Amino acid sequence: MIEIRTPDEADYVQATRLDGRVFGEAWSDEEVQRELALIDLTRHRVAVDGGTVVGAAGSYPFELTMPGGAFLRTGGVSFVFVGISHRRQGVLGRLMEAVHRDIDEREEPLAALTASEAGIYERFGYGVATIRRVTSIDRSRARFLPRFEPERASLRIVDHEDPALLGLLAERWDRFRRLQVGELDRPEKWLRFQIQNRGPSTTWLLHDDGFASWKVAAEWNEGHPAHDLELFDLAAATPEAHVALWHAVLSVDLVGSIRSRIVAPDEPLPFLLEDPRALRTVELNDLLWLFPRDVAACFATRTYGTEDELVVESDGRRWRVGSGGVRRVRSRPDLRVERSALGPLLLGGVAPTTLAAGRRLEARSSELLHRADLLFLTQPRPHTTTGF
Repeated sequence: MIEIRTPDEADYVQATRLDGRVFGEAWSDEEVQRELALIDLTRHRVAVDGGTVVGAAGSYPFELTMPGGAFLRTGGVSFVFVGISHRRQGVLGRLMEAVHRDIDEREEPLAALTASEAGIYERFGYGVATIRRVTSIDRSRARFLPRFEPERASLRIVDHEDPALLGLLAERWDRFRRLQVGELDRPEKWLRFQIQNRGPSTTWLLHDDGFASWKVAAEWNEGHPAHDLELFDLAAATPEAHVALWHAVLSVDLVGSIRSRIVAPDEPLPFLLEDPRALRTVELNDLLWLFPRDVAACFATRTYGTEDELVVESDGRRWRVGSGGVRRVRSRPDLRVERSALGPLLLGGVAPTTLAAGRRLEARSSELLHRADLLFLTQPRPHTTTGF
């Protein structure tokens, strides 16, 4: 019989070995120890068959920035897998149920995840709330328009071994994530993990109001250098920091292309460049999936675009949602929403009109659907750069 239980350290080490087989990446002993320093084992569950770990799932405690700037306590589900020998035996469902129950007991109203496969999690109640945009910048064409060239900015590179780096990043990240709907907090142990994981070849560039980080892979190209720069972070709490950090990234010597997975869908950089096509979108993909566990608590945490209110029904329950707050009602529903559409609706990055066209939402009339767009949509669009 397969047992679902909270792991001890030996269970978790065994789980990392199975995870490596499932995802095709072997974990080193050093990586396992870094993960153990980051996670809380009491938030994890393993599936055990005859003393052997055959699957796992767990969560991280996060705060998600909501429309209006409030934070919502969120269980970030991660490390989810089942070994190939135990597929289609209900193991994944039992693991997800156990992790969701733990999130509920911790009074975290929202569950979130980033998915390795997009076809798995809608059936559990998750829906895509933010988009990952993969971009490439041709540095030779990425020149600022002269009138937008930044004035001399206070920028400095901090070595990854500098003990001050952690605190400097933490302060800047906290200011940035408060301004970005859809972003997650990064506690100091999370930032410490990032610094260690990325290693000494990563550049950390700090501005008084933000920071950027990247790594360069050399490509000397027989005397015609065209290095590849991978941009990990560009977190700016002010417009001035945004311009200064981008200008610095675009000025790194010997670089041919700049690749990134953290550029927002509505990033304003192209408007600052002589050639807007220097920034090219390579791919758009799902990133943050959300599953409101406590619907009223989730929707009461955000603000709305109008003074309107609408009655929303999901799974047979109805709430009046809008500027007046959230409360359970029995009134006729204006919107009927599939459970997996509540997450996108919550963060405001997907229009109710789009959800209706995608058969995840049904409005009583076109006029109500238009009101829903004005009520729920968020600008700038929600965006997440913190993977987990």
